[in-house]
Amino acid sequence: MTMLDIDTFEKDNKILRAAMLKKRYANVIMKSQKQVLGKAFDEKKMKKKASLWEKQLQEEKVKLREREREAARIAIASMKRTVNFGDGLEAERDLMFMIGAPNRL
Repeated sequence: MTMLDIDTFEKDNKILRAAMLKKRYANVIMKSQKQVLGKAFDEKKMKKKASLWEKQLQEEKVKLREREREAARIAIASMKRTVNFGDGLEAERDLMFMIGAPNRL
Protein backbone atom coordinates (compact mmCIF):
# COMPACT_ATOMS: atom_id res chain seq x y z
CA MET A 1 0.00 0.00 0.00
CA THR A 2 1.23 3.45 -0.80
CA MET A 3 1.04 6.35 1.58
CA LEU A 4 -1.93 7.76 -0.35
CA ASP A 5 -3.82 4.49 0.00
CA ILE A 6 -3.16 4.41 3.74
CA ASP A 7 -4.37 8.00 4.18
CA THR A 8 -7.51 7.27 2.17
CA PHE A 9 -8.13 4.08 4.14
CA GLU A 10 -7.76 5.92 7.48
CA LYS A 11 -10.04 8.74 6.29
CA ASP A 12 -12.69 6.26 5.19
CA ASN A 13 -12.45 4.42 8.51
CA LYS A 14 -13.05 7.70 10.34
CA ILE A 15 -16.10 8.43 8.18
CA LEU A 16 -17.43 4.91 8.82
CA ARG A 17 -16.88 5.27 12.56
CA ALA A 18 -18.65 8.65 12.62
CA ALA A 19 -21.62 7.16 10.77
CA MET A 20 -21.74 4.22 13.19
CA LEU A 21 -21.70 6.52 16.21
CA LYS A 22 -24.38 8.79 14.76
CA LYS A 23 -26.61 5.80 14.09
CA ARG A 24 -25.98 4.29 17.52
CA TYR A 25 -26.72 7.51 19.40
CA ALA A 26 -29.45 8.90 17.13
CA ASN A 27 -32.09 8.67 19.85
CA VAL A 28 -29.83 10.43 22.38
CA ILE A 29 -29.09 13.17 19.85
CA MET A 30 -32.81 13.57 19.17
CA LYS A 31 -33.67 13.81 22.88
CA SER A 32 -30.95 16.37 23.57
CA GLN A 33 -31.97 18.45 20.56
CA LYS A 34 -35.56 18.34 21.78
CA GLN A 35 -34.51 19.61 25.22
CA VAL A 36 -32.28 22.33 23.80
CA LEU A 37 -34.61 23.60 21.09
CA GLY A 38 -37.89 23.07 22.89
CA LYS A 39 -40.82 24.04 20.66
CA ALA A 40 -38.53 24.78 17.71
CA PHE A 41 -37.62 21.08 17.59
CA ASP A 42 -38.80 19.36 14.41
CA GLU A 43 -39.16 15.64 15.11
CA LYS A 44 -39.77 14.74 11.46
CA LYS A 45 -36.58 16.50 10.45
CA MET A 46 -34.58 14.68 13.12
CA LYS A 47 -36.04 11.31 12.14
CA LYS A 48 -35.11 12.09 8.56
CA LYS A 49 -31.55 12.87 9.71
CA ALA A 50 -31.42 9.59 11.64
CA SER A 51 -32.51 7.63 8.58
CA LEU A 52 -29.93 9.55 6.53
CA TRP A 53 -27.24 8.55 9.04
CA GLU A 54 -28.28 4.92 8.77
CA LYS A 55 -28.18 5.10 4.98
CA GLN A 56 -24.75 6.73 5.14
CA LEU A 57 -23.52 3.94 7.40
CA GLN A 58 -24.70 1.29 4.95
CA GLU A 59 -23.05 3.11 2.03
CA GLU A 60 -19.77 3.40 3.92
CA LYS A 61 -19.84 -0.30 4.78
CA VAL A 62 -20.37 -1.15 1.11
CA LYS A 63 -17.49 1.13 0.07
CA LEU A 64 -15.20 -0.42 2.66
CA ARG A 65 -16.16 -3.95 1.61
CA GLU A 66 -15.49 -3.12 -2.06
CA ARG A 67 -12.14 -1.55 -1.20
CA GLU A 68 -11.11 -4.63 0.80
CA ARG A 69 -12.17 -6.91 -2.05
CA GLU A 70 -10.19 -4.87 -4.56
CA ALA A 71 -7.12 -5.02 -2.30
CA ALA A 72 -7.54 -8.80 -2.05
CA ARG A 73 -7.86 -9.07 -5.85
CA ILE A 74 -4.67 -7.06 -6.31
CA ALA A 75 -2.85 -9.20 -3.73
CA ILE A 76 -3.95 -12.40 -5.44
CA ALA A 77 -3.03 -11.09 -8.88
CA SER A 78 0.43 -10.06 -7.68
CA MET A 79 1.24 -13.49 -6.24
CA LYS A 80 3.75 -15.50 -8.22
CA ARG A 81 3.15 -19.15 -8.85
CA THR A 82 5.81 -21.13 -7.00
CA VAL A 83 4.51 -24.63 -7.60
CA ASN A 84 3.00 -26.09 -10.73
CA PHE A 85 0.43 -28.82 -10.41
CA GLY A 86 2.46 -31.20 -12.58
CA ASP A 87 5.63 -30.90 -10.47
CA GLY A 88 4.83 -33.90 -8.27
CA LEU A 89 4.05 -36.11 -11.25
CA GLU A 90 7.22 -35.03 -13.03
CA ALA A 91 9.31 -35.73 -9.92
CA GLU A 92 7.80 -39.21 -9.65
CA ARG A 93 8.60 -39.93 -13.31
CA ASP A 94 12.19 -38.78 -12.80
CA LEU A 95 12.55 -40.99 -9.72
CA MET A 96 11.15 -44.01 -11.54
CA PHE A 97 13.51 -43.38 -14.45
CA MET A 98 16.52 -43.14 -12.12
CA ILE A 99 15.77 -46.40 -10.31
CA GLY A 100 15.01 -48.17 -13.57
CA ALA A 101 11.38 -48.99 -12.86
CA PRO A 102 9.08 -49.67 -15.80
CA ASN A 103 7.27 -46.59 -17.09
CA ARG A 104 3.69 -47.04 -15.94
CA LEU A 105 2.58 -43.43 -16.31
